[in-house]
Amino acid sequence: MKQALVIAASLLLGFQAGNSSVLAQPMVVHQAPVVCLAAPGVESDRPLVSRIGRPDPAVMDIFSGAGASAFSVHDLTEDELILVEKALGKLPRLHRDVLRRHLRRLSFLDLQPGAGSALTSRAGLDDASMQFDITLRASLLDESLAKFLNDKESRLFADDDSGFSVEFDAGQSDALTYILLHEANHIVDQVIALTADTAGPFRSKVWKDLRAIAPPHDASLAAKNPFRRARPIPLRYAPAYYESLANSPFVSFYATAAATEDVAELFAWQQLASRFDQSLTITIRDNQRLILHRYEPLETPFALLRFGDVQAVFEKYEQACRRVGGSA
Repeated sequence: MKQALVIAASLLLGFQAGNSSVLAQPMVVHQAPVVCLAAPGVESDRPLVSRIGRPDPAVMDIFSGAGASAFSVHDLTEDELILVEKALGKLPRLHRDVLRRHLRRLSFLDLQPGAGSALTSRAGLDDASMQFDITLRASLLDESLAKFLNDKESRLFADDDSGFSVEFDAGQSDALTYILLHEANHIVDQVIALTADTAGPFRSKVWKDLRAIAPPHDASLAAKNPFRRARPIPLRYAPAYYESLANSPFVSFYATAAATEDVAELFAWQQLASRFDQSLTITIRDNQRLILHRYEPLETPFALLRFGDVQAVFEKYEQACRRVGGSA
């Protein structure tokens, strides 16, 4: 994978992709001034659903090079097209406006289990381009959020005969809405430089640079997981790891992979919680199914504090659009 070109690769090759997903950033130090992007532009009048198409051959090469095999382009059915259109419509105004100007193509692939979930890349793999492609695993179209999270999190742990289990409960929510929020935010991040602002709320006191976690959080168990190239965690230690995560700035273990994944997770979960009343519970049980540890990652003090930083970005954007009279 060319690191200057690929913006986000979610579980493309086990955990290696998660750790190589934070990459090209605008060459700025501080966040760019908030400018409304709703004014008419070259791309702004094209509906987002019109960007659906076959992936760039270079993107196919990335999947092949990351270990995926026997995959093919997925042509959406009429019902699937409706699902995608609805999911795109759930994106917040900032994300829709950014995608209208900067999303070149949205594609779907039929992939074997474990071959990956999503890829956000610069169009044509050109590191100077500000046009982007998002490529998604097609089975996300009918996958629940709970199943997606349980499958993803299970890769963190090694079976140690303890009989412990980790279970996510996300209600009846779909995975597609979460994935689009997360991947779209990688493009938003590139355009308005959220994680490039070293003094901003998404970097300060949390990240030393785009990959290195700042102290004291770098010493916590939460920072020692396979998304950060650590070995899989024996299941017997799951309660201690999740207790550490609950006392960290990170809303998920995947958020520890890099600063760009952290901000994508924050924006996705903040929107799900604030706009769609999403609840999320993680329960660890022993071999008798007795509860050892349970917590709600969207309700921790750190999460609520950082969700406030996310909300501030949306409010500044709305104010900028009101000043220029930009339509929603």
